[in-house]
Amino acid sequence: MVRLAILPLAVCAPNVASAQENLLANPSFEELGAGRAAQWTCAPPEAVEFLAGGGHAGRAYARITDPDNKTGISLESVPVPSRPGGKYHATAWFRTSDKCRPGIYLNFYDDLGTRVHHLYTRTDGPTEGWVLGEVSTVAPTEAVAVSVTLYAYIGDVGVFDADEVTMTVEGGGEPGSAGIPKAEPGEKTMVEIGSRRELFVDSFLVDSLTGDACRQLNHPTPREVVLTFDRPWEGAHCGYFSVVRDEKLRIYYRGWAKLDGRDCTCVAGSEDGVHFTRPNVGAFEWEGSKDNNIVWMGEGCHNFTPFLDANPKAPADQRYKALASAGPNASLVPFASADGLHWRRLQEEPVITEGAFDSQNLAFWDTLRGEYVEYHRGFKDGVRDIMTSRSADFIHWTKPEWLDYGDTPKEHLYTNAVAPYFRAPHLYLGFPCRFVPSRKKVPSHQEDGINDGVLMSSRDGLHFERWIEAFLRPSLDEKTWTDRNNYIAWGPAPTSPEEISLYWTEHYRYPDYYLRRGTIRTDGFASVHAGAQGGEMLTRPMTFTGKRLLVNHETSAAGSLRFELCDEKGEAYPGFAMADSEILFGNEIEHEVKWEGGSDVNALAGKPVRLRVRLKDGDLYSIRFAG
Repeated sequence: MVRLAILPLAVCAPNVASAQENLLANPSFEELGAGRAAQWTCAPPEAVEFLAGGGHAGRAYARITDPDNKTGISLESVPVPSRPGGKYHATAWFRTSDKCRPGIYLNFYDDLGTRVHHLYTRTDGPTEGWVLGEVSTVAPTEAVAVSVTLYAYIGDVGVFDADEVTMTVEGGGEPGSAGIPKAEPGEKTMVEIGSRRELFVDSFLVDSLTGDACRQLNHPTPREVVLTFDRPWEGAHCGYFSVVRDEKLRIYYRGWAKLDGRDCTCVAGSEDGVHFTRPNVGAFEWEGSKDNNIVWMGEGCHNFTPFLDANPKAPADQRYKALASAGPNASLVPFASADGLHWRRLQEEPVITEGAFDSQNLAFWDTLRGEYVEYHRGFKDGVRDIMTSRSADFIHWTKPEWLDYGDTPKEHLYTNAVAPYFRAPHLYLGFPCRFVPSRKKVPSHQEDGINDGVLMSSRDGLHFERWIEAFLRPSLDEKTWTDRNNYIAWGPAPTSPEEISLYWTEHYRYPDYYLRRGTIRTDGFASVHAGAQGGEMLTRPMTFTGKRLLVNHETSAAGSLRFELCDEKGEAYPGFAMADSEILFGNEIEHEVKWEGGSDVNALAGKPVRLRVRLKDGDLYSIRFAG
């Protein structure tokens, strides 16, 4: 891996024709460190010594001794960022009384540390005193760093002296950019993010993108079947799954055998989110036995949707709540429970009456806004759509409002699955089931229509950015291309620090109907992505609190990410420039970004800051400034 020196583009060096043009530090070897010259690397170290007096100029010079014709000896400057397309010129003064031929190289490296281009010239010895060696070439686009090497070649034997090395450049692109266009500030205004985690599920944070950088929708990986609905009270029409995290994971769902028209609300539990069992609740009788997992029967079972109430003022006997269609016109009635297993109506009268409620209608306590929020189905201009309202007490609700999706096309959204994301509760994530009623893929299937799952997000609960591409596609299995499949359960659940589990339906209406688990990386619903060409992202200006920048990232073996903290105009703050950044590669849920001066960013806390990220064959899933 190439280590970039932290140098300005012009370094003041003594005894050179134009001091402001020399890109090398310690070009005359005046600065020594641990007996060696600072900013230079010797290989092997014992073959190079630095002597005082008698040089071409200044107080010191380098003496390189090549003892045999089997090895080469090098003295290389610390690489500095290169300008793609720039014309580089390097010089050095040499002196030798032997027949060896000292050389000077220009070396260009990519971000893997691979030398992608070089050019050299040699000076024949013996010389009459000091003579000048020089070489010129153009930096290739893929190079991010450049250095100068003084070299004794294999086959040469002898001693030579070197002094006053220079490297200059004319023209070229952004230093270290490898030809990736620089992302320039757009028109987005300043925001305060404090120490909250920000994902890239929406366009809120991103101001500009260049190269092949883009926001990319990611997709869950299908895993095992976790529930097959083979109990007499369940059957091929179970539905409206709700995932609740308490001491263990619970999934509530409708059981609907359809043999006699009865339905019920069931529950299954899991310690790990993978292996589910049905508890023997003993609350309701089915065909003469209470040995079952039924938690509610009667009105409301069609779409009974429980949640664990996070309201700190919620009474103990109302730790769990639910909305369900019951009463006149099947409007929404409130329910409550102390343990999530034994339920009662909070009141007989409906609390929300405007809408069409034959879908999964849900509610939750918003911990940041301090209120209950609900989402339910309606029909808008003949299309299935979503409405929302708010409440302070779960009984009195505001007038429902239609969700706003911007300029996205009208589509049937059968469910909504909206909830605050548990790692960033200021963000609502929704996973509606998109219904395409006019299509039929399997001719023998009795019903028309096919479904997939989409992703949407909101920062106020009313205005949503909705991805048009499917988040969850039907699989190779033709039974997932029939109606009412691919419904994503309400409530993504963390099942390890690295993954989130989601659950969705497959084989609806068929005897082997089941619930499948899928996983997606933590925060990984969407990302800022760039391919092998590379690209940049520049955020909108923001203020933060904290002293560390933490990122969730992934690259290929050849990929990389680099980081820069800029002012509002996009100019790097000293010490936090792209050239100062580590070249990050790997796969981590949480990585503390480092620059040459360290990782502490507290000096910029409270100041207007933009984050510039240069990506190559990599993804950035989330960022967070932390203490």
